[in-house]
Amino acid sequence: MDQGELLRRLDEINVWRRRDQRAPHKPLLLLLALGRLQQGKKRLAFYERDIRQRLHDLLRSFGPPRKSYRPEYPFWHLRSDELWEIPDDDLATIKGGSGASPTDRQLVDLAVRGGLPEPVYRLLGGNPELIQRAAQKILDGHFASSLHQPICDAVGLGRHLEISEKLRRRRDPNFRRAVLTAYERRCAVCDFDIRIEDDLVALDAAHIQWHAAGGPDHVRNGLALCILHHRTLDRGAIGLERATGGYRLLVSDVVNGQSDAFRHLLRHHGKRVRDPQRNEQRPAPGFVDWHRREVFRGSPR
Repeated sequence: MDQGELLRRLDEINVWRRRDQRAPHKPLLLLLALGRLQQGKKRLAFYERDIRQRLHDLLRSFGPPRKSYRPEYPFWHLRSDELWEIPDDDLATIKGGSGASPTDRQLVDLAVRGGLPEPVYRLLGGNPELIQRAAQKILDGHFASSLHQPICDAVGLGRHLEISEKLRRRRDPNFRRAVLTAYERRCAVCDFDIRIEDDLVALDAAHIQWHAAGGPDHVRNGLALCILHHRTLDRGAIGLERATGGYRLLVSDVVNGQSDAFRHLLRHHGKRVRDPQRNEQRPAPGFVDWHRREVFRGSPR
């Protein structure tokens, strides 16, 4: 295997699909494995001791809101992408061998191990730049850009990650300009519009349905948001709900804090977000519904 083949396989990870639902299980397991590699840990990791709880927590923090999280699924099924290995002696202990999926309990009781295949491990080992490129490709393909650094911190990649524009899916260069113009260069939630001379500071054109999840670079899939409200939108702390003639802001009931920033966030709960200049620029309901279903956490306050 060479670098080109590895990056191609990362582009073609076979994630579970049902309509536009998110399924970041395999990408998060791979990122966890890359973090282990960068930290110099052994290639094979025990499911119970090294993977189970950490992957569960990653799914809970960065996956779609679900009633339960199943780390055993990617641990078993990532093998089909030739990016994960369970050694033969461990496979032999699992009832059904490489056929039916083992349960979480079986993986624990049988002390099953898994890790990057030897060729992948050797290719990445001692090559921090390639680890970085592989991680960036996974992140760009499956997560909103504002989540990249928090995910890297959580899996142990830390701040070694440098964003490579060459690896990113091409975006419409006019998207940011169109969204900021539509919202008169102010945050749609709090009216933040600080400038240094004529340059806006900390104001983003945020995708409602993530770009990594197929959301288009279209003004109806965008909101002008300050960094605070962009990050909280992408983490599912806030969301939108249709109201007469527009949208109002929702704050999740799982969000908490004691700071002025938290109280500031709560003050906007239930209030209308700024309308764009033209009605045809308002967020499309389908994008808002996707965010509420796949990103928004908990229930509205």
